[in-house]
Amino acid sequence: MINRKFKANRPKVIGSTDMKPYWQVIQNIIDDSNIVLEILDARMPEISRNEEIESAVKNSGKQLILVLNKADLVSENNLRKRLKKLQKQYPTFVISNTQKLGTKRLREYLISQTKNKLSRIGVLGYPNTGKSSVINSIILKHKAKVTSTAGTTHGQQWINFTKNLQIIDSPGVIPLKENDEIRLALIGSKNIDKIRYLELVVHQIIKLFDYKTQIEKLYGIKINSDNPDDIIEQIGIKKKFLKKGGLVDTGRTSIQIIRDWQSGKLRL
Repeated sequence: MINRKFKANRPKVIGSTDMKPYWQVIQNIIDDSNIVLEILDARMPEISRNEEIESAVKNSGKQLILVLNKADLVSENNLRKRLKKLQKQYPTFVISNTQKLGTKRLREYLISQTKNKLSRIGVLGYPNTGKSSVINSIILKHKAKVTSTAGTTHGQQWINFTKNLQIIDSPGVIPLKENDEIRLALIGSKNIDKIRYLELVVHQIIKLFDYKTQIEKLYGIKINSDNPDDIIEQIGIKKKFLKKGGLVDTGRTSIQIIRDWQSGKLRL
């Protein structure tokens, strides 16, 4: 997990000064919630986790639940491994909104936690991890009624979806710094044409694959090296992304791999 500095006794606002408004919203959500959902990308849960957020939730005494979204982009074997590891730390649920997988189980678990008392659920996560779709799938949006809840001091809107359970209607987006380029690219929060270190991003994508069969299948190659640079070259040759003199255009090849990853064509 990529670590961000956090002081356990730091009052209220977490995060750097230049991102203070974003972190204030997140802190408000934590303060006003009984349960916090951290939405992760099932393909890369460790990269899409935020240790600072998890520490803040823990220090507040609130319950943290991890939600592995986009499960349809991961093989069952890889998904089981990730789930087994995370469940040792926090309650963890696997969902896929495109396949309508796991949302009912998550909803029933949340309802079971109310214990006949009003509970509020906050939703946090990095951009593009699917926070809004998770909220909508939990509340069955077409049945939901949006109301302002009395006593909420920071102006958040809460949606009633059971008598004793409410969920915030706008998720807390964990801000990313511009220099956090690899994470920005992997979760699809940065346009490919603005990524400076294309090959470093591709190296990280390749390292996410314990077995390279999916890469081989998508690009029609037989990988004979663990070196990411060699794999990029193989893909470039197969795609005929060549410069003058027959050299592989690694920039163009890297762009293609990142695009395939972000679109879900390249799956774990």
